[in-house]
Amino acid sequence: MARIRGHMNRILIPLCLLMAILPCRAEWQALFNGKDLAGWSGDSRLWRVENGVLIGETDDAGRKIDANSFLVWQGGEPGDFELEFQARVTGENNSGVQYRSRVIDPAKWVVGGYQMDLHPKASYLGMLYEEQGRGIACERGQRVNLGDAPQVTGSLEVPAVDLAVWNSYRIVAQGQMLRHFINGNLAAEIQDVQPDKRAAKGVIALQAHAGPAMKAEFKDLRIQQGGKAVPGGTPTAVWIWKSTQPAANEKVFFRREFQLPADVASAAVAVVCDDDYRLFVNGVDLGTGADWRTPRSYEVLAHLKPGGRNVIAVEGGNQQGPAGIALRFRVTLKDGKNLHIVSDSNWLCGGESPAGWQNLDFSAASWSKAVMVAKMGEGPWTSVTLPESE
Repeated sequence: MARIRGHMNRILIPLCLLMAILPCRAEWQALFNGKDLAGWSGDSRLWRVENGVLIGETDDAGRKIDANSFLVWQGGEPGDFELEFQARVTGENNSGVQYRSRVIDPAKWVVGGYQMDLHPKASYLGMLYEEQGRGIACERGQRVNLGDAPQVTGSLEVPAVDLAVWNSYRIVAQGQMLRHFINGNLAAEIQDVQPDKRAAKGVIALQAHAGPAMKAEFKDLRIQQGGKAVPGGTPTAVWIWKSTQPAANEKVFFRREFQLPADVASAAVAVVCDDDYRLFVNGVDLGTGADWRTPRSYEVLAHLKPGGRNVIAVEGGNQQGPAGIALRFRVTLKDGKNLHIVSDSNWLCGGESPAGWQNLDFSAASWSKAVMVAKMGEGPWTSVTLPESE
């Protein structure tokens, strides 16, 4: 802040900011303890743990299988979540990770449903394959609307990947939107538009593939699930920044992704920053502000994707002294119900601005969570009321 604070009584921000549209997320949960197969169910001939790595392996002798077999996580049936893991696959075969899937035959560990494919063929690595279902649903490098057959709606870059070395993978499931990432790059994006066939929740499982001998190795498996939305009330936004000790002339970049229902009637974002900001919605530059005393409101319905995935991004700037941004995003549905996102520790932030950081395709997996620097009404800022109609 490029102003003298001391005795000055600061009249600041409105922002009686509200409930998150997406469920509040829980902490990350490890799926694998690194020691044994506790919490998993599968064929003990095929699955073992060595040196902190979970291994599934077949051969042409005692571990030969004629049908795909799965190691099934026993921790529940996640719906909306982010799943991260590292994996490598060797041998003339492939593997995969099932999610939102169903156990078809518990005695034989047969599973069907969505799968992120771990395949040596470049166009299949990271694709969506629906086991015991619609088959190849989205190849790597595609955006797809998935019905009885996939309809390709866009393309993605496909960097080279060696399946046989350790790579980082991430699955993000939000409503009918499914996204697969490899080494931080979006590999496949699927909107399952077929209500009678899409899955809202289900088991997570790892695949030992029938056919030629193969070896799949997994480690660092963890999940962050969506919780239940907070009922009622209007929770207040908080001031957030990258740390509680901002630097002079510092830029911080913030992102929040969310899934919208289809029946959106209106939407607005109110934002303020000490000292200045630039606001983006789905990559569209909506403008800047530099008056820390008065928040500005933006009508944003024209820039949103009702029924799909969206992102709000803010570039915040600090000249000197304390720094923070506060924001409210309000959506009104056609039935009159209001939904909200507020500035809080669910936002991700970074100190640099790589190309496309404000866009939907960007992966902020390496960014940190924003830090609350003050509640509304606490110093060095005080709060005023932002009318809900603004």
